[in-house]
Formats: sequence, C-alpha cells, structure tokens
Amino acid sequence: MKPYFELQENKVIASEHCSGPWDPSMQHGGAVSGLIAHLADTLPSEVPMQVSRLTIDLKRPVPMGELGYKIDINRQGRNIQAADISITHGDKEVCRASVLRIRETEFGDLPESVNPPPAPYERDGENMPLNRFAGFNEHITIQEATSHPPHMKRAAWFHIPRPYFGHTETTALMRAASTGDYCNGFGGGLDFTKWTFINADLTLHFARKPVGEWIMLAASAWMSDNGSGLGYGELADEKGFFGRAVQSLVIGKR
Repeated sequence: MKPYFELQENKVIASEHCSGPWDPSMQHGGAVSGLIAHLADTLPSEVPMQVSRLTIDLKRPVPMGELGYKIDINRQGRNIQAADISITHGDKEVCRASVLRIRETEFGDLPESVNPPPAPYERDGENMPLNRFAGFNEHITIQEATSHPPHMKRAAWFHIPRPYFGHTETTALMRAASTGDYCNGFGGGLDFTKWTFINADLTLHFARKPVGEWIMLAASAWMSDNGSGLGYGELADEKGFFGRAVQSLVIGKR
C-alpha cells in the first residue's frame, strides 16, 4: 500500500492519498497532524522525552506534492523540551506547530485515583461508510463505539491501515494526532452537504503515551451563529483515556 508521505532531508512529498474532503487538491488535517506528530516525537533530546502538548496552526490550505519543513528546538532542559515546526510550500509557511515534550519517568506508586479513566466502550463491529470521500479518508476504518461519555455527542474507534512512510512505523502517537483532527466532522452535527466547518488549528494534550492501532475519539462541538465554533474530544486506546483534542472552527454555508 502506497504511503501517505515520502520523507526526505528537510522536505516531504505528500501523495494524492493525503487529500481532504473540503478541496481534493489540499491535504486532510489528519494527514498533516500525523506528519507533525512524527517530527515532534523523533526530536533529539538529552534524556527520554514524551509529547505532552502539540498545537498545530493550519495557516493556509496545505497542498499535495513537495513541502519543506524546518525544526527549531528553542528549549532543551532536563524536564521539558520545546520546539517549533514549520511546514512550507514554496516561500509560504502553510502550517506551524508548537511542541512541548516532558521527561519520561516511570513511577510505580501513583494512586489509581489520579490515573486517566478506563475506556469501557468497545467497537460495535460495523464499519461506517466513507464512500463519498477519496484521499485520506478512503481506507480509514471507523466503527461506532457501543456507548459514549454523556457529555459527548458520539464516540467511535479509528484505524488507519495505510502507512505514513514507506519504512517507518506508524506510531500510536501519530494515529492519535490524526484521530483528534476528526472532532469537527465526527462531533459537529452539521450537514456536510449544506455547511463547511473547517478547523483552523488543532491542539492535543496527552496524559500518557497512547498504545495500539485503534484509537477511540469521543467528540462534540459548539457552534455559534457568528461563523465560529469549537470542536473538542477525548481520546482513548485499549488501556483507557489518554488525551484531549480541541479545534477552532470556521463555519460557512455552501
């Protein structure tokens, strides 16, 4: 299966499989998010680090084809690492990400009361149809969860079989970043044929490292009649909940 990207030194080639639902010539936010999660997770560091926060500003539509990227580590400490990642097309910056990583330490005596809650919602076994969407959505498997948290509209499990890169593992962090981008589409509640609800950014917070190939998103959204909105969700894996996602939405009529 052809990967989403070809990663080279200081540049990346995005295939046609990265395209999104709003414009077939532009990338899906999930494709961009997974790419940036990989770059963030592989930053060099003096001690083992894990991604705690990832904020992605989609400043312009991100096209397919050749893109440049630049990484600036602006804080390298014993406990935290901070960095900026810039994605460019030609002489224009199309996306900028802010990364915060914290040192990775194992504690065996934390009280269970402070741990993230378990995820008691299983997959219902029925694949949701995404036939009208080509590109990034085409081979993603989505199965509704058997239930969802009462403060969220919906919950579903996401699996991404297509590799991001030819010879690099698609990590659970990359899967989580891509899944978090679905808050607006999955939890928004607006009719796709009548409305657009494009996210201008995505912020992800992680309480711990995600695991496995299936990621659950419990999502919802608030929309206002002045053209703005907020998509938000909680992320879980086979061990339970591990993170949250928030998006700023630009609402429009078709």
